[in-house]
Amino acid sequence: MAGPMVIAVDAMGGDAAPDAVVRGALQASTRTNARILLVGNEKRLHRCLAFEKHSPAVDVLHAPDTVDMGDLGPLALRKKKLSSLYVAMDQLQRGAADAVVSAGNSAAIVATASHHLGLIPGLKRPALGVLLPSFGPDLLLADAGAHSESGSIHLAQTVFLAVSFLKHACGRPHPSIGILNIGHEPTKGPRTIQGAMKLLAETSAPAVRYVEPHTLFHGTVDGVVCDGFVGNALLKLLEGVSDAARQCMEAYGDGILEPSSNREASSLEPWLHRLAFKELGAAPLLGVRKTVLIAHGRSRAREIANAILEAESYVRQELSPRMAKDEELLENLAAVRSHYTRWMLAGLKGPWRFSTKKPESDKGGQP
Repeated sequence: MAGPMVIAVDAMGGDAAPDAVVRGALQASTRTNARILLVGNEKRLHRCLAFEKHSPAVDVLHAPDTVDMGDLGPLALRKKKLSSLYVAMDQLQRGAADAVVSAGNSAAIVATASHHLGLIPGLKRPALGVLLPSFGPDLLLADAGAHSESGSIHLAQTVFLAVSFLKHACGRPHPSIGILNIGHEPTKGPRTIQGAMKLLAETSAPAVRYVEPHTLFHGTVDGVVCDGFVGNALLKLLEGVSDAARQCMEAYGDGILEPSSNREASSLEPWLHRLAFKELGAAPLLGVRKTVLIAHGRSRAREIANAILEAESYVRQELSPRMAKDEELLENLAAVRSHYTRWMLAGLKGPWRFSTKKPESDKGGQP
């Protein structure tokens, strides 16, 4: 790296922007040697900075427009080229920044990052990866909300993105991956999921199996793949559980509740503590060529600071370049696309059509 690392922060993105974003950047500046570039309306940003002591390592870059949370991603990309998100991503594309952090509109971040930075060769679209505390090593959840709907090819390719991420970012050379489903039997689940498993069977993928939601945190897999709607809903459910767990832990500390003497309940307490007090930050957008982290829209200063520090860590690991050069990943992405294209050209009317007969289900309809 030629000069000091630069982390570009979309200062206008998020429910509490720009105040919380500015405070988070200032908190992070005391814990990193990287320069932090706050991108947004300079008058508002300087007004926020006027009330805080700040390091000269925190800079401001003017961007007059803002992407709203309700904006459609592609439309924001086309119509708001003076937005803080677009300008921050442009800095990353041109090499003036090494990473982008935003708590703004996820769809707009995904669209803008894909347009500016490009994807790993052979990849149809990126996925959002979140590490969750488990009874074993942290569990990777992908996709956690980059796209609300997924086809079989997207799920299959996300499996390989997850493998590469766990290998390069977490030091797990042979990670096990599951696809989230309502049962572990091969006949369970919608055709999209069954199709993804058939695609994976045509590649050199390690054994991938179905994982049911209630077994996610048993430590039996390193990563779980699902579509972004399910992943994001699961993530928000866990946030609610986290809030409840935090209240329980605080109640234990205040002596309001007595710790359980039951062995099974006691074994849950360390995990609940990790879930309740996990330092939240942001999730990397897997599959783009440079480092982009998406923070929760409700992020406050501490979460923004953590996101900036995570971005610094991923840049130092050279995670995105290493994934982009991962030969096994590239081969498998190409293999999935090749098999998918061949089957489509074979005369399939839809992404998957296993038979003309509707599959049986124990739910009284299609699985």
